Amino acid sequence: MVRDELQVASGRRQSVKDPTVWSAGGVMVCIGAALRDAASARRFCLGPLPTSISAVTLACTLLVFLSLSAATPAGVTDRTYSYKGYKETMRFFEDLKRQNSDIVETFIAQEVFPQILPDGKSWATCEGEPCKTLIVRIANKKLLTNSTPEVFFSGALHGDEKIGPISVTELAAFLCEQYRLGDGEVKRLVDYRATWIMPMTNAYGYANSRRDENGMDPNRDFAYLQSPTHCMQTQTARAVNELFRRHLFHFMITFHGGMRALTYEWGSKNHMNGRKSTESPDNRAFGEVGASIQSAAGKDPAKHWWYPLGPINDLVYPVDGGMEDWSYGAGWESSPSPITVCRPTTYGGYDGSRTEYRKGSVATLVYLAEADDSKTPAASTLGHTAEIFSATGVGQGHVARNLRMCLKIIELARPEIVVHAPSVPAALLAGSDIEVAVHGFGCQRISSLKLLLVPKAVSARCDFGSGLLDGLDDVGFAGHTDVVNAATVLAELKDQLCRGLTLWERLGPDEKVLRLKGRAPDVMGEFCLVIAAEFDQHWAAQKHPDPGVAPRAIATRIRIDSSYSAQASDGGMVVNSHRTKLFAVSANSLVVTSPKATSLGERGGNSGGGPAKSVPGTPVASPVASPVATPPPTATNEVEAPVEAIAPTKAMGAPRPPPQVIEEVPAGGVSIPAAIVLIAIGLCAGGVLFFNVFKVRKDYCRDRNSDVEPGKVGAAGRDEESCEMTGLRPAE
Repeated sequence: MVRDELQVASGRRQSVKDPTVWSAGGVMVCIGAALRDAASARRFCLGPLPTSISAVTLACTLLVFLSLSAATPAGVTDRTYSYKGYKETMRFFEDLKRQNSDIVETFIAQEVFPQILPDGKSWATCEGEPCKTLIVRIANKKLLTNSTPEVFFSGALHGDEKIGPISVTELAAFLCEQYRLGDGEVKRLVDYRATWIMPMTNAYGYANSRRDENGMDPNRDFAYLQSPTHCMQTQTARAVNELFRRHLFHFMITFHGGMRALTYEWGSKNHMNGRKSTESPDNRAFGEVGASIQSAAGKDPAKHWWYPLGPINDLVYPVDGGMEDWSYGAGWESSPSPITVCRPTTYGGYDGSRTEYRKGSVATLVYLAEADDSKTPAASTLGHTAEIFSATGVGQGHVARNLRMCLKIIELARPEIVVHAPSVPAALLAGSDIEVAVHGFGCQRISSLKLLLVPKAVSARCDFGSGLLDGLDDVGFAGHTDVVNAATVLAELKDQLCRGLTLWERLGPDEKVLRLKGRAPDVMGEFCLVIAAEFDQHWAAQKHPDPGVAPRAIATRIRIDSSYSAQASDGGMVVNSHRTKLFAVSANSLVVTSPKATSLGERGGNSGGGPAKSVPGTPVASPVASPVATPPPTATNEVEAPVEAIAPTKAMGAPRPPPQVIEEVPAGGVSIPAAIVLIAIGLCAGGVLFFNVFKVRKDYCRDRNSDVEPGKVGAAGRDEESCEMTGLRPAE
């Protein structure tokens, strides 16, 4: 296959009599494929090799392949993905929970939500046993609070569409594996976010390879533009409904199959203008986030985006009772229309009050991913685990591209500033320089970034704002403004790119990293050094929203609203957020001293309120990551079943962990995996060059009469001495 690829690349067929004619080219094709992505390396470098291939080509191919293997993160086993049946999936998650009990929890919907099956009878058979609807949560139980940002993934609302279940199942496996290996970015996803998964949302349909549940379509069964007796008929819809009643999901992806599309709201018949969708109030956020996860998924062999992006009504078709419209609008659109109060009679009935929601509680940025033209493509198209870490090139399997989309969605649930290992001393003189390196995570753009000096008298502890989305912690929700107003601004930046996940991009140490450089003011006292940031303010933009209201989604409002609160319909899950979010640079206070300095109180300062003061002439920006630890929760968590699914009560009194930072990587230099690849390429190129030069000399000396007298050098440098280097005499 190396030779065939070379023939195509060169535009002409080479003679197979002399393998060295194309050995160098074969190696370069292999190297090029390897640099493209792992799948191409396997295809071009490890396919059936022609028998005439030279030992040099084979050795170089092997060397490049080994170098690529070395570039895969240590401890990661590269294995091929395969479909799992109903029972196999249930066993898989039982094992995953047993091996990762600190971050994995599983539930059976019919057990924790008994109201969805009031008669308690077996409702369907799955592979010879009563069907159960599995729910999985991935989150650090010790750090989980009643305001941890949450995301949701549905594997298969239609049971015969099989890519989703294996994708979200492998997502859970990936998060656990990388968490155990200590990947810093994955630890942030697990420590400070909660990922909820229903791998086989339609358990009956998945086990029996059917679209429906007992003859009912779950994706026409939600409380949106449906008649009261024709919604919430299925166990599938009821299980999802109960989960959404107890949680505040910022993002969601629901996987389907039968075409290729990545779509968002609207997908209902009441939000159309002719044959096109009208704009939702969150249209800008839908489009921006959609473009991010579309990019994470990568391209098809024709180098088009694998997932075309647009509204559901435009790329798919409108429906009544769709999960997508319901999960976006149920918490803020009007009831009983379009939000239906459902009163079904199936499975012993379902109380109509279960489809009446607290205002603002169900407002998710939801994406419908139609994963492939085939509902169940061949297992050979699923790919293998190493592809997750490859650049988002072409020719990769279904699972890797879908995992990257999911990982990006999880990241975006919590916009934050990651502080690099600070070098701020415990005390310094007034007028001394202060520099802090940071980057944005969980965001697209940092709209505003400030380095603040906050008087210790205003904040009892300096580690506030280090973990929760509200960015206020011990100060209290109402005290957030006091902290901001009492601060002195040391440095400020505007409209900077967020660095975000680098699992498959592997950015250089200085890419998308920012330096805030300021100078300590000429005041004496004890202070807290804090970062104040605003994120993704461009999501607020609207043109022609339908209906004509401001953005409604939780993920949007935690960014753009000056002050925002929401609470789940049932239980204790809450969101308390400000547009300006605070993040501690250090848990320790900073003492500013100077013989000539006066105390902040003597100077009047701005500790009594008013806008934050800037120190003139000090802000400096310079492009240059680690977690800031989550503090303990500030409120008791009282929730309905599953109680442990939301936050263990013992975590409520846990001591506050110190802020975590990672050492800043020095600028310049080459990563170890990159160095291995470069060395491999250099060795291959040198080996091939030497081998071919040696063979040309040898062929000349053996087969051709020299046109140069012995002892004299010809134009090509071939003489008796050079022939002796080959061990042959020139032909006479």
